Amino acid sequence: MRGSSMPDIGAKNELVVLDAIRSAPEGSSQSEVVRRSGLSRQAVSLITRRLMERGLVETDGTLSAGRGKPRTVLRVVPSSLLAAGVHLDPTGITVVIVDLGANVVAEKALGPPGSDPDAGVARIAAGLEELLATMYEDGWRTPGGQSAREALLGIGVAAPGGLDWRRGVLVDPPWMPDWWDTPLVEMLSRATGRTALLDKDTNAALAAEIWAGERLSEQTLLYVYVSVGVGSAVSSAGRVQRGSTTQAGEIGHLPTGLDGPVCGCGRRACLSTFTDVHAMLHRIDAAECPAGRSAGGRGAVAAAEIDVDELSSASLEADGERLDALLAAATSGDRLAARIAQEHGTALGEALRTLIGIHDPHRVIIGGPYWRALEPFAMPQVLERALQGSGGRRGVTISSSAFGDDVGAIGAATLYLGRELSPTVR
Repeated sequence: MRGSSMPDIGAKNELVVLDAIRSAPEGSSQSEVVRRSGLSRQAVSLITRRLMERGLVETDGTLSAGRGKPRTVLRVVPSSLLAAGVHLDPTGITVVIVDLGANVVAEKALGPPGSDPDAGVARIAAGLEELLATMYEDGWRTPGGQSAREALLGIGVAAPGGLDWRRGVLVDPPWMPDWWDTPLVEMLSRATGRTALLDKDTNAALAAEIWAGERLSEQTLLYVYVSVGVGSAVSSAGRVQRGSTTQAGEIGHLPTGLDGPVCGCGRRACLSTFTDVHAMLHRIDAAECPAGRSAGGRGAVAAAEIDVDELSSASLEADGERLDALLAAATSGDRLAARIAQEHGTALGEALRTLIGIHDPHRVIIGGPYWRALEPFAMPQVLERALQGSGGRRGVTISSSAFGDDVGAIGAATLYLGRELSPTVR
């Protein structure tokens, strides 16, 4: 196999067989592939042989299951193909290169996007080129001898909404006004010479779960992305539901039913009034908590004057540092800090109780840049609230994502892998 395109694997049946093998990380027998794909044994045998010739699939021993001939185990070769992922976030840009198993093989953190989209895209292109050059110098090769540059299929980009994923345009992403109406996919493709795609960071994070999780493409999933704000994404049968304008999953103004402050939208106790980072810090400042002062609090009056739509990248980065200080104080026993972190979970749990009733998912996954730090305080409250009533009776499971802070970039790369290799996306 040569080059970075996959013209020979475009046939739907080949994608079905590859997906059936790939979605079983522990390995799959030909009989299992026949059962999952619905294709004939002869067709599966022929297609499997082709995939092995291309270096995408390999055998890995045999598996004995009682009587009968031992089954040959088939596995996807993770290092046979690569994709790049970019997370364009107001607080910073992350570039990763992942393999077919969604394993990060190279990563680079860039600074905030800045106010010049042309310069920002140039930095992304340079960062990707640096990663590829380093992998070449380190001797990285596919089993078939290709360099990372040759094995790279393309680039996925994740960014906060609003955006138009079909046209590849950033429309009006929050906290990035200089990037509004930027044709990002066109610019990045021109700068790198690679095809690219764009989607919301929440959708990208969910795509990472679907791609890396065993059999998750067969379930209805609800993903909650915890960052500066909270967003969600839903998939069914492996397809992310984007909505008509790529705005599905904007849950910040979902009513919680709690006793809370009036939101900027005019309603009371919206989810964002408990879960947005600036709102949590405002409450610390307003209470004149020692944790707030030690974290560099601006004071209750100044915090109350902040308009979330006017927050800059610098202030968001500073707020992230202050949130770290708040959670450190909570861990050290500061009661107010712990209560605010727990109320994040209470509000999120109430919102999830509503969303579970709407989407009826098999599973809820919570992740994002700030979730790992919040999880010890928030998850008990989430479980208590979300599974009350019909949520508990439905048997839905709620768990934390196995991905870390770079889930947006990893997800962006898996979005590209899915576009090229998933039969449910094509």
